[in-house]
Amino acid sequence: MCGRVKQTNDPAQYFDYTRWNPLEHSWGGYQGSPNIPPGTRPLVLHRLGDGAEQADTLFWGYKPSWPGYTRGPASNARLDTVLKGSRFWKPLLSRRIILPVDGWYEWTGDKGDKQPWFITSKDGHPILMAGITAWQPGQEMLAENGFAIVTDDAAGGMVDIHDRRPICLGVEDAITWLDPELPVDQAVQLLSTARPESAFQWWEVTRKMGNSRYQMADTSEPLL
Repeated sequence: MCGRVKQTNDPAQYFDYTRWNPLEHSWGGYQGSPNIPPGTRPLVLHRLGDGAEQADTLFWGYKPSWPGYTRGPASNARLDTVLKGSRFWKPLLSRRIILPVDGWYEWTGDKGDKQPWFITSKDGHPILMAGITAWQPGQEMLAENGFAIVTDDAAGGMVDIHDRRPICLGVEDAITWLDPELPVDQAVQLLSTARPESAFQWWEVTRKMGNSRYQMADTSEPLL
């Protein structure tokens, strides 16, 4: 699962790492935050529309506009559900995005006594999460046009933090994932090339960040 992320870098740092060259400054609404929940608009990279390299702040969460659909927006798309050809996710697989972040948060413990953890890369580089969206340029930034992060089973030591994790790609695979000419079946195969759990490190952080309004500098700092 991935229900909270940290995205505080200047956009140029994400662009430099991925060799991304957006043609327009469409990310003007970007505001970095150490504690970003679903329902907000983080920065994503994409090649939707005319196929050019672009960056936008899209709505995190997807709720199809089906008559009678009453559930809230889904922030994560389970890989096993995606691979089964779910009618919920299948229409989005040709609209692929990357969410560049500094790390993400998970929780352990019982309800009412949960301890948050921050997970980040060992090499200090941005983490590139694979996502899918219903949005196309020119549409409103609503849940009906939002995005979800693709998740898979956790493994290694990370499973002790949570049994699911976002699929995080290396730079080359992330760029390939965004290629609008890449057939959906080949794009889905890329999801099996996620960076391994050994590429990450994690530590306990302040419980104050459980409130998404908490935006202090210590949000992702290790507990002393």
